[in-house]
Amino acid sequence: MNTQNIPLLRETTPHGNALFPFMLYDISSNPSFEERIGCHWHEEIEFLVITKGEGSLQLNGRIYPVKENDICLIPSNQLHFLTCPEQKPLDFFAIVFHPDFLRSVSRDTIQKKYLEPLFSGSADCALLHADAALLQCLSQIRQAFHAKEHAYELFIKVRLLEAFHLLATHTVPNISPNENSSAHQIVLAKSMMEYLRANYDSEITLSQLEKTFHLSRGHICRLFKTMTHMTPFSYLNYYRIQQSVEFLEHSDDEISLIATKCGFNNISYYNRTFRKYMHMTPSAFRNMQAGQSNNISSTAVSLSSIPPDVY
Repeated sequence: MNTQNIPLLRETTPHGNALFPFMLYDISSNPSFEERIGCHWHEEIEFLVITKGEGSLQLNGRIYPVKENDICLIPSNQLHFLTCPEQKPLDFFAIVFHPDFLRSVSRDTIQKKYLEPLFSGSADCALLHADAALLQCLSQIRQAFHAKEHAYELFIKVRLLEAFHLLATHTVPNISPNENSSAHQIVLAKSMMEYLRANYDSEITLSQLEKTFHLSRGHICRLFKTMTHMTPFSYLNYYRIQQSVEFLEHSDDEISLIATKCGFNNISYYNRTFRKYMHMTPSAFRNMQAGQSNNISSTAVSLSSIPPDVY
């Protein structure tokens, strides 16, 4: 199965636009959750720069310990998430851009020889420790993005090309990962996540997963947890709560109906699961959102309270 054919798990948040396919995010992650970036992938390339704390990046089944000033290059379509022990700080900024931002109209030598191996992940440079030149380059991009002075877009593009020049010439070798997973396992985990997302509003059992993927339930649970850091049903509940937040914010449906729409047949179980992720009841969340409907920060509360799978 080709990952290009698995659209449902793919992150859908637009990073910039067609004219300037670039975005930068400064994140102070929520210490209430171990998961600081939820498991996902996207077509864009990403530089993730740790600015405070320590954690673990999992990239396609490989686990890399990360700390302040570490730089992670996440190629296109690579399954990844970021974790940190609960109550510990972990801050970072993420530079996210589409490969087309740097591609040539013709597939020239620069693209074939230097950019494509890094874009695709075939080059071994997922984690770079304390590379001062690269860190300075990425920090300049961050400053320019926030300042938005005249011609900042051009400055950012030049600095990104400089960053890839640094990667091609004098990067620091990465630490050996703690785990390694085959391409087949990665695609299988993505397929399972796609299936759970596509059927989140229905009852799903391990027997269904066994029949769908022709694997034993033990194999399914081990593989899914290795790749996503969650059990299949923890992930399913996490996604269902995400969907229910959207209904609570953007519909007038009764909470019991929202629970049913999101695959919860028991309102009490829905309330307990919602409180686990959001630290409040569904009704308290809806009242809070209604009272702050004109406050931009209200949206940030709803997104940051769940371990994020998008920025």
